[in-house]
Parts: sequence; C-alpha cells; structure tokens
Amino acid sequence: MHVAGVWWNISPTHYFQVEKGRLCHFVIPQYNVHGIYFLGTERVSPSSNTPTSCAEDSFSLSYYFYHGSIGYYAFYDEGAGTYCSQDKTGYVFLVGLGSYDSNGASLADDRATSEYRRSYWYGFVGSIWIAYRCSVMRRSYVLCQRYGRRCDRTSEPIRLKDAVVYAQESMRLSAHGATNYQRAALLYLLIEGVMSELFMLIATDGTMGRVQYISLGYNLAGVMAMLFEMLETMHWTSENVRCLFKRLLFNYETVLLGELICASVLQHYLTALNRSSLKNTRPNAEAVSYYVWSLVGHGAIVLGCVLVLVSVRTVGALGFVRWRYGSSAVLTASCSVDTTLGVRCKLMILGGYVWESGELYYEIRTLRSLGIMRMVAEDGREYIALRKMYWLAIPKDDLVVIGVVSNQRVAPCEERPCAGEVALIDQRLGGKVGGTGNQRRLAGNKVAIGPSSLSLSQVP
Repeated sequence: MHVAGVWWNISPTHYFQVEKGRLCHFVIPQYNVHGIYFLGTERVSPSSNTPTSCAEDSFSLSYYFYHGSIGYYAFYDEGAGTYCSQDKTGYVFLVGLGSYDSNGASLADDRATSEYRRSYWYGFVGSIWIAYRCSVMRRSYVLCQRYGRRCDRTSEPIRLKDAVVYAQESMRLSAHGATNYQRAALLYLLIEGVMSELFMLIATDGTMGRVQYISLGYNLAGVMAMLFEMLETMHWTSENVRCLFKRLLFNYETVLLGELICASVLQHYLTALNRSSLKNTRPNAEAVSYYVWSLVGHGAIVLGCVLVLVSVRTVGALGFVRWRYGSSAVLTASCSVDTTLGVRCKLMILGGYVWESGELYYEIRTLRSLGIMRMVAEDGREYIALRKMYWLAIPKDDLVVIGVVSNQRVAPCEERPCAGEVALIDQRLGGKVGGTGNQRRLAGNKVAIGPSSLSLSQVP
C-alpha cells in the first residue's frame, strides 16, 4: 500500500466475498496495525497518485485501520483510493483520523462496531501535555520580557543570536532542581509524542509531511536530551566525558541540522525498512504478541533517525570546532563555568568560547545570553547568579547564586537566593576546573556615619 509517499507492507489474514467486492482483514505486524480494506471488482479511474501504467488496471479501494501506541490507546486512520493489479499496490489518500482506547490483545481481537468510538486516555494525556507546553511557552515569554527590559535599562544591545539562546534556555521542559522521577514522567509524555509523530507519518503528505518528519526528529532530540539530563544528574561519568558528549550532541550550532537531513531521507528509509524482512514477521508477532513486536518495528525507525541525528551532530560539531579553534581538544577540555552550570544548561554554545593557552573561557556576551549575572556580596566576594526555572511559578525574585568567582574561574557553591548587588557580567569566565586563583573581592567606598570620639588630652 502506497500512502503519504511511502510503501507500506500489509499482510492479509482472512477475507469475505461481499457484493461487488471483497472484504479483507489485514495487519502490518511490525507496527501493531490492524485493519480492514474493501476491494472492488470493477475497474475505475485511477487515483491521482497512481502511476500512469495502471490506468487500465485500477480497482476501487477503501480501508481503515488501528495503529496501537505505547499506552492503552490506538490511532485510527481511514483512507480511500485505487488498487493497481499490475504492481499489486494500493494508492490511497487519507480521509479521516481518530483515536480509540484499545491496545494489545483487545486490539488484535477487535471485531469493530458501527457505534462512535473515542479515546479518553489519549484526550487526558494529550490535554496535560498541551497544558504544560503552554505553561512553558508562557514562562519563556515572561522571562524574555524581563531580559529585554533589563537590557533596555543598561543600554545593552540585543543580538539575534543572544536572544535565540536566551529564549531556548527559558523553554527547557524540566525545572531546575527536578528529580529523575519527574524527568521520567516528562520522558513518558515525550515518548507518547514520538508515537503520535510516527503515526502521522502515514497520515500526512506533501509539505506537511516534510514538516511532520522534522517534528519527529525534533521530538526524538527531546527524548535524547531528557535521557542525557537524567544521566548527568546520576554523575556516572567524569566531567570531561560529560562535556564531550554534551558538546558533540547538544549544541546550538548543529541543533536543527540533523532534523533537516533526517526529514530529507526518511521517506526512502521507511520504504526500504517496510520492504525488508520485517514484512514477513507476522509469525513472530503472533508468537510474542503484536504489541511487543511493534516495539521492534518502531524501534527500527527510531534507531535509524537517532543514528542520523547523532552522526550529523557529531560530524558538525567536530568540523565547527576544528574550523573555529583549530583543535579538537576544545571538546574534551574542562571549563569551570560548564561544571558550575551542570544540568541547568540546556545546550552548549560551541562558538561562545575563547580557547587560550589550553584553557576554555566563556565570552562576556555568551555568559549574558545564558542569563548569567554577577552578584557582589556585602563582604566584597563576587558570585555568579542565574534565574531559576520553576515548574509553573514565575516569581520576580528568581535569581539564585550558583558559583563563586576566583579571578576568572568559577567554583560551584550551595544554591541560595541572591542577597547582594546584582549587575551584568563584566569579564570572561572559565578555565580549568579546580584551578588556582584568589577569590575576587570588590570593596566599595565606605563612609563613616559620624566622627569617632577624640580625647583632647591625646592631642600634642
């Protein structure tokens, strides 16, 4: 069956002769798809996406199927078109979409009904996800407004690059200080989103289909980022290894490059995958259940997309670093600012470093685009502060101290609310983690309230 520019294999299980045609039940075993198609016996005019060679050998074809998701619901797809007897392929277009609370064995044994079907679970989970996404957008809008006003007060010009970085950082899904249990809940919602994207691959064509492919890559990148964020908080790797993987795979310079390339080749990849030996795996699906076997089929699609994303981002990061700094050592070099930020930073800015004498420093503009501020305590000690991201709340006093400045180096400190004078960053920061340096103190002018007491007997 040819749908949305992709060839999909179908495996008929049994059929019935009816008036003017044949009614057949079919499955796509590797994707947990179950449906019925009606094939007419009289020749008709071919559908617009049918090859010209099939002009005299086309028969009417209509179908519907349910595509099981990862949760307890399935997507519904209804289409119509024509069947070509020469190449034994149906060329169809989408007619309707929907969802239904059924999956696993109940979906495989479904006998259909003439009544209206709906999915409460999909509506419930989808509403939660949309509501949270809207709250993230609202938080980003408010924080960007505050960022712009702050730049206006200090007459600081805003570059487009800096604005994009700040907006992206404010749109992170997880709050600062989130637990891995909370990230796991977000991960489930992301995976449900990926399953929706996988279903929409068969439901969209043309320009919208390309947009759908990009959206799939973007959501997969979100899953990768959430998994890496969970790994970061576990501290299973050294700081150099953590920075290496984050600079290679999660940076602003290659953030959409992999998604665009993935979108350009995904149709061909899906067709090749569906024509592979997976099309003959119905016995495997019946042996282990269609639900379990669908994890293999969907996993093959996801794995191919992830390999493209990882390969493109890795090659892109290596090429950019070699071109910008002339050395790949930047990728593994430690930076005290990166260590202090830790999981608070969504993506790395490869072009925001200064590579000097084998050490990495952040440029002043880069630090400001990340929202990092300078705080001077009453005793003159200097710290760096960052706006803390909460789940739903957007308090005005959201600046927290995260590190203490020693010359140009930064050392992590216990997170606490700002209690000093806050200003813009005025020097580049970085250097090796644990490097030596004197703690920077800024002493202000001190004026006594009144003269101290003076004894006249002490005057010469």
